[in-house]
Amino acid sequence: MPSRRDRKLAHEPAPLETGGGPPAPRAPAETVLLAAGVLLIGLLAFAVYPSLSPFVILAGLLFLLYPTRREQVYNRLLWLGVFLFAVWFFSAIIGVLAPFLIAFFLAYILNPVVVFLERRRVPRWLSTLLIMLLLVGAVVAFGLFIIPVALEQFQALTAGAGALAQDASRAIESGAVVKFLGRFGMTGERAKEVLAQNLTPKLEEMLTRLFAGLFDVVSSVSSVAHQLLNIIIVPFVLFYLLLDFPLVLHRFAMLVPKKSRPRFVQLASRADDLMGQYFRGAILVAAIQGTISGFVLWLAGVQYAVVLGLMTAALDFVPYVGLAVSLIVASIVALFSGGAVGTKVLVVVIMYLGQKIFEAAVLGPKILGSHVGVHPVLLILSLLVFGYFMGFLGLLIAVPLTALLLAGVKEWEAARKRTTAGE
Repeated sequence: MPSRRDRKLAHEPAPLETGGGPPAPRAPAETVLLAAGVLLIGLLAFAVYPSLSPFVILAGLLFLLYPTRREQVYNRLLWLGVFLFAVWFFSAIIGVLAPFLIAFFLAYILNPVVVFLERRRVPRWLSTLLIMLLLVGAVVAFGLFIIPVALEQFQALTAGAGALAQDASRAIESGAVVKFLGRFGMTGERAKEVLAQNLTPKLEEMLTRLFAGLFDVVSSVSSVAHQLLNIIIVPFVLFYLLLDFPLVLHRFAMLVPKKSRPRFVQLASRADDLMGQYFRGAILVAAIQGTISGFVLWLAGVQYAVVLGLMTAALDFVPYVGLAVSLIVASIVALFSGGAVGTKVLVVVIMYLGQKIFEAAVLGPKILGSHVGVHPVLLILSLLVFGYFMGFLGLLIAVPLTALLLAGVKEWEAARKRTTAGE
């Protein structure tokens, strides 16, 4: 007699033969329902479009694609959606993250000083507190004594652009330019009239834009310094980041998968050696060059010495271009500072060229070292590209980012050679 299990199986319907063939086609009713559902969801999305946010879109994307994440196409679509959401999210909250990013950058710059003091048996909390007190004192002193004078001089310099242009036009009209135009049959009065109508407005516009652009740069720097003084969160975040900076870096490393962690730590160490030395050295070199130029210009009797010193320090981060702009602007200001004009201009030219030689021969090798080695042609190209896309900020970060990209290319070439040799 058949058992109870055999009788039960005999009454159950046989399973469908799916095998490896194509899936069974949908019934017409199911197709209609699916199309109606998609249409209704589209209408609903259109109705709530004004209040539709990337969070809702990401949730819908995860709901649809997460069950099929093991298939390559859906997996890539899912990761692309997450990446686009992350870009939107960080761009939306960049203002909120700004104090934390500033604090993290300062902690990164100052961490070697804390490590140095730790090796001298100074507790980390005490060295962090001492550095914070010194930093806050320096920022307060800079904001109280330097920024007001610099802003006043910048406003006077920008307002005097028209007067400088008129003085320059009068100097040109009374000199060799008028004689040169006279060779072509143009009378002296006519030549002066042409120069007054064409040269003075153009020169005034050029000087106004130049000084206004420099004013915007220093104003943004002073605005950042002003925010650092008023936003209480930055010093507190900086203190705790600096106090636990090794732990913070360890937590970042733990986010990397375990099998890739040693390689990541190695590459991060090389990047830190390159970027850290450049940023710390570049800041120190810029401070030295700005101080020297401001002091020498003040001794020479050139007007707006504080502004020109700050400008030299800010533009020192931009190779070649920074020296040229600083030299031209300082020469123009010295030309109309009164007194022995020729001597002042000569002092400006000698000082800036001497500073460049001093930086290349002494400050660069001693402070920056040889880690950041970029060919001049590639360096100029990177300045143009980064400056075009990111403005003044791009000019500041062009050198370290280009050096980092070159280091990555060299590392890739070395890994490929090792792989070829292993084969």
